[in-house]
Amino acid sequence: MSNTLSIETAQTIGFKRHLKQRLGSLVALASPSRTRRLFDAPVSHPESFRDKAIMAYLKRRAIALNQQQFFERLHAEFWSGDGGAVFSQNCDHRFEDVFLAKQQIDFEQLKRVWNEIRPDHIVEFGCCSGLVLNYLTQHLPNVKSATGIEINAQQVSRNQASNDFDPRVSFACADGADWLLEHGQAKTLFVSNGGVLEYFRRARLDQMLSHLTDRLEQTAFFAVEPVAQDHDWAQTNASIPFGDELSFSHNYQDLFESNGFEVVHLRHMKFDQWRMMAIIAVSRPTRQ
Repeated sequence: MSNTLSIETAQTIGFKRHLKQRLGSLVALASPSRTRRLFDAPVSHPESFRDKAIMAYLKRRAIALNQQQFFERLHAEFWSGDGGAVFSQNCDHRFEDVFLAKQQIDFEQLKRVWNEIRPDHIVEFGCCSGLVLNYLTQHLPNVKSATGIEINAQQVSRNQASNDFDPRVSFACADGADWLLEHGQAKTLFVSNGGVLEYFRRARLDQMLSHLTDRLEQTAFFAVEPVAQDHDWAQTNASIPFGDELSFSHNYQDLFESNGFEVVHLRHMKFDQWRMMAIIAVSRPTRQ
């Protein structure tokens, strides 16, 4: 089991973490206005001692009080900033090392579902450098358009300036949930690969998925997401912060099924330091 990608890692308070939490609570008490600002607009990499102490306190408090919106704001700040801008440069190798090398079983199932429901469009949330989106566009039949949604403006600019993409592929800088509610359309395959939905709180994912089943027809979702090593889906449907990032380990089967999707493929993949889940879920057209 990876200690890093577990719920226990996020919840365990060792001596150093306890000391940081106590110190942070004192600094927060002495700086209430700054604490409120950091709660409303968290900083993933604070620079000053004061902000580091307050952020340590706010993270511990958010876990204790289940303040999922705080973590969602924290993740958005990281991925829209410099951290997200350099991610693809360091992790593009995952396209070959993980997607092509280890997920072809899932892709074969995806092709089967695609041929069954015959979508026209592909939308990938958190598309990063667009390698997976471009691959899907070129290897699934009769794709009319493909859109990569990415919250990091620098990454989107790099993608838009590249000549390496299929002409059917375009990119937009936006929050995935906001984009879906405004622009989502029927006959679309939605994709998240390598960890994207983990940065959304459960309430927003419920809003996104219920919008698909209530408003749109012939949609499917292909998600490949990390889950905590110690998250037992048979025991809880809760979404729980895990690992050092404090992203959310969701019960993805319950997430899709409770929002009107039929899960047609589910596979867990174990790696040296993390556990990934691949799921394909289909929203069937409502029969009158």
